[in-house]
Amino acid sequence: MKRKNKKSKLEKAAAKRERKRLYLEELNKVGDKPIFSFIGHKSSYYCPICNKRFEVSDYLKSVFGKDENALWLANMVMHYRHNHITWWNKCWGRFGMNYRQAAHFGDYDHEKSKVNEQAKRQIARKCPQYIVSYGIDKEVYSKLQGTTSYTISMVEKVWNKQTT
Repeated sequence: MKRKNKKSKLEKAAAKRERKRLYLEELNKVGDKPIFSFIGHKSSYYCPICNKRFEVSDYLKSVFGKDENALWLANMVMHYRHNHITWWNKCWGRFGMNYRQAAHFGDYDHEKSKVNEQAKRQIARKCPQYIVSYGIDKEVYSKLQGTTSYTISMVEKVWNKQTT
């Protein structure tokens, strides 16, 4: 029976740095990834955080209509909430009641709005070059329901930092 070679802590750290370097390289290649694309009759958006495409919500498409940037941001918030914030899905899964009780959850809509605000800020922090290059500024953020002044000011800071 062969033993698997275990990586040392230094090798793991070097591999992690390399993955981060490749990720940042991908973020710099913004022009290579269109924000919106059609695959057959389905439309999809690109997530610069996980470097994957995800389907567009029909409901959000009906709400935002032709405003492509607001539609991308709204779909990205939903995608981020469900795919990048793992604890959110645990709260509504099989043992969700236990998670909600431990977290002292209140009303679903109130908790969802708090998580959406967190997602909006994380999107701006994690892919600033992407949102600046596609023109997703504070006006686009303010079109989304429940956007706070704190989130708007944080987006302004990201824009100022990227454009100077």
